[in-house]
Amino acid sequence: MRPGWRAERSSGLADRHRMTSGGGAGRRARALVVGLLVFGGCGGALEEPVSGVVEPSPTGGEGVRLVYLGTGGWIFEHDGAQILAGPLFSNPDFWRTGVGPIEPDTAVIDRYMSRFDVSDAGAILVGHAHYDHLMDVPRVARRHAPAARILGSRTILNTLGTWSELMHRVEVMDTLAGDEAEPGRWFYVGSTVRVMALRSLHGSHFDGLTFYVGTVDEPRAEAPGAATEWVDGETYAFLVDFLDASGDVVFRIYYQDAVAPPPWGLAPDPVITARRVDAAILVPAVFEEVPWHPETIVRNLSPRRVLLGHWEDFFQPIEDPPEPVPFTDLAEFEARLARVYPGPVWRPDRFTEFRFPACRECS
Repeated sequence: MRPGWRAERSSGLADRHRMTSGGGAGRRARALVVGLLVFGGCGGALEEPVSGVVEPSPTGGEGVRLVYLGTGGWIFEHDGAQILAGPLFSNPDFWRTGVGPIEPDTAVIDRYMSRFDVSDAGAILVGHAHYDHLMDVPRVARRHAPAARILGSRTILNTLGTWSELMHRVEVMDTLAGDEAEPGRWFYVGSTVRVMALRSLHGSHFDGLTFYVGTVDEPRAEAPGAATEWVDGETYAFLVDFLDASGDVVFRIYYQDAVAPPPWGLAPDPVITARRVDAAILVPAVFEEVPWHPETIVRNLSPRRVLLGHWEDFFQPIEDPPEPVPFTDLAEFEARLARVYPGPVWRPDRFTEFRFPACRECS
């Protein structure tokens, strides 16, 4: 069954994932998107993003490497183990995204993904199935990361469908996920990485409206051809643990690819009590649409350091200098973060590399 699409006001998980039929809803969603893109903007003065290699302190050994690929895309690497978070390089412009067909630009994907050797990546994390997180993943998985499992929802599985020839590589997290109250089950990627999915919820895009909402309940036979066909499905954040040879955690990452209204997206208290987060990757985009972000997630994770992802305008070509994502006052987000979090914070340019020490008991 082919899903219908609409923009709707957030009113809880069940309501957000109701399906509608017919093309009128899709046209209305497109019209709303175009209107918001034309009039959306952000304010406030911003410092330039960091770039190059960021190494706050020498690792003194085999440290952890994090590379920002833009939008929701990251590379996480330690001691030969490698995890990807779903990148977007194609960046269709907002007119095509709002009213026209979109498709992955395989030449652009190959040009930028080939900068990095991810042939041994064990997994690709995809928190939800919107185009800016999933559309480029099939090309990355087939051409660049042929051994990687794709971790996500049943909607991701069915959106990739038979057309992608990747369904056998998708690991559905729906029954494994945890939340603030109850830990989920760890999914092991080899012997030195484990991942826990955390139940989350895609926050509203504008004035309580959330675009491209729905689930895909049957495998698609054809690739989605418009942004409205990449519906969100169940949404997840992730904890990623790098382990040493004895199975002890030496570095913990929290990753989200969409802002979430608390308590969605929060990590289980017992897990954080046992090991706080070493690097929290937080999304500032449209943060004003949800209450107490970033305050609640910072209190929950107690992170040693914070990195911002999905902060730049992904309607621009990836080779252009990054500009802030529309509808978001990044300066205000960073000011609010600074009021509740005294630790180090970075907002990276695309392809910035971070190097951090890995240790069982970090001070």
